[in-house]
Amino acid sequence: MHDEAAGEVLIAGGGPAGAALAMLLHRAGRRVTLVGRLRDYRAIEGISRRSLQALAGLGLHRAAACAVGPLPRRVTWGGEPRAPNAEWLLPRPAFDAALLADLRGAGIRVIEARITALASDGDRVRLTLADGRILSAPWGVEARGRAAARRQFRDAAPWSTPAWILRGSTDASPPASAALSLPGGGWAWWSRLTGQQYLQLALPEATLRRARRDPDAWLAARPKLASLWGDAPIQHHYQRPSLLGRTRVREGRRWRLGDAAMAIDPLSGQGIFNALSSAHGLAPVLNSLLEGQPIAPLERFHQRRQDAQYWRFARAGRDFYRQAAHHAAISGEPLSYWMPRCHWPDHQPLHLPEPWERVRVARGLAIVGSRLAERERVVTPDQPLGIQAVAGVPLAPLVRAMQAGDQDAAQALLVAAGPAAMAIIRWWADHPDWPALPVPPASGVTAPSPADSASQ
Repeated sequence: MHDEAAGEVLIAGGGPAGAALAMLLHRAGRRVTLVGRLRDYRAIEGISRRSLQALAGLGLHRAAACAVGPLPRRVTWGGEPRAPNAEWLLPRPAFDAALLADLRGAGIRVIEARITALASDGDRVRLTLADGRILSAPWGVEARGRAAARRQFRDAAPWSTPAWILRGSTDASPPASAALSLPGGGWAWWSRLTGQQYLQLALPEATLRRARRDPDAWLAARPKLASLWGDAPIQHHYQRPSLLGRTRVREGRRWRLGDAAMAIDPLSGQGIFNALSSAHGLAPVLNSLLEGQPIAPLERFHQRRQDAQYWRFARAGRDFYRQAAHHAAISGEPLSYWMPRCHWPDHQPLHLPEPWERVRVARGLAIVGSRLAERERVVTPDQPLGIQAVAGVPLAPLVRAMQAGDQDAAQALLVAAGPAAMAIIRWWADHPDWPALPVPPASGVTAPSPADSASQ
């Protein structure tokens, strides 16, 4: 059987990562084929406002329209109730079907089929379908989730207890969600949407074994979870692998995307946000590669970017575990679940101090629009890969002016930034050791108070 040409890039997987990459490449004028199939995976996902805006910004409007919200995000962590922000709920597989509909509506070739192999072969990548067809393209992308790359994961957490999922029906109560840490170790995320409810649990291994023998009795014995779930019986329960780790971003002519490239603890980040972020990182690499840029610096840039994100997410999860361990210790609860998670991946703070004397400007690759290009970047201890722009405005000229003590030049740059000046000033105010910016007096911009800074 002859290979069937599939354009410039062949994407395996039609979830949010694959769909976002297909749309980004298509908008850049690339010929893309996406192959995937809808799984009968009845789940509910929670996403943030930022993720919802990203879906709409990509033109994935049908997918974004599936979201229900905003709903208050209720969290009880380490015994402390919080309502940090809002979230939206997404029903799957309806969301996945909407993604494919959006791609077709944009004119992207979509093939719904089961994939049996994706291999790099010489100067092509070849994708084999269950019906025997073989598609080929110069470059391929593995976007079928963490299970597709489980043998390539490295730097994985020393613990990987499977997630335990409970599903059931509910009455006509309004949509809702809640997250909480559990006495004795573990955590839960519960959601209710359109007559269905979904409970994802991360439990100590021994607890999971006991709970699976009689899920209804186990749930009834936990008042906080039982009150969320209500009286409805558990209709279905199953385990789902929760592998953590990172991979090499490229193998031959095959690139990895989303969870297939970097699978993180769901406690430390939202899966759909990470999928969209991964696509925004890989699209400029592929565009630049297809335009003839050498592969080595592109791959090195993308690998460093992915690895930096992986360690940051790992440290964010570690800090959540530390909060829960502190509460457990005060309450006299067992610490065996929390303690290993309090020490991985390391003890480096999530964010490093950024003293002004250690800020420097250096040239290097940066994402500029839909390509990678050499630009001046602002490098700090916390941002070793550098920051090229804030609110779309190059940052290096402003830093150079402030380092030279040229207040007039800095003020002129802020005036030229127009409406983006406020976003720059707010971002700058998050660095308390940095010198104060000269706010243009006639610009209508006022200096932010500490409570107004972007991190609040």
